[in-house]
Amino acid sequence: QTFASGMLGPGMAIAPAEGPVVSPVDGEVLVAFPTGHAYGLRSASGVELLIHVGMDTVQLEGKHFSPKVKAGDKVLRGMPLVDVDWAAVGAAGYQTVTPIVVSNAQGYEGIEEHGAGTIHRGDALFDVVRKADDSGADKTDAQADAAQAKA
Repeated sequence: QTFASGMLGPGMAIAPAEGPVVSPVDGEVLVAFPTGHAYGLRSASGVELLIHVGMDTVQLEGKHFSPKVKAGDKVLRGMPLVDVDWAAVGAAGYQTVTPIVVSNAQGYEGIEEHGAGTIHRGDALFDVVRKADDSGADKTDAQADAAQAKA
């Protein structure tokens, strides 16, 4: 409900099929929960993203998650943030749907989705639309960079 209502910011959710959760942007890890279930990133362009791996997965207390980064780490698009045993998370009764939201959305007009369906590593998930300014720059591309919708 928290994500669906947009309370944490606009974004999209993906349903991972396999593999690690990877960084969708070049930037810095602002927050990396020791349990491996959530990450806050700041892209090189200043967009801040929250990636929440699965729903209510904090209750797993890190079981089935192997974090690969910590707060302060620099990341490149496609770098693993956490390895996840998706089958075990699902078998434990948790949804694997993973929201990706713009957590500093107040500085932007919103997002433009690139559509629904299957995405692949390197596909754009959404654009973050900047508020109009004198420079004429109005978009920052946030890449999905996740195979079968892993972010």
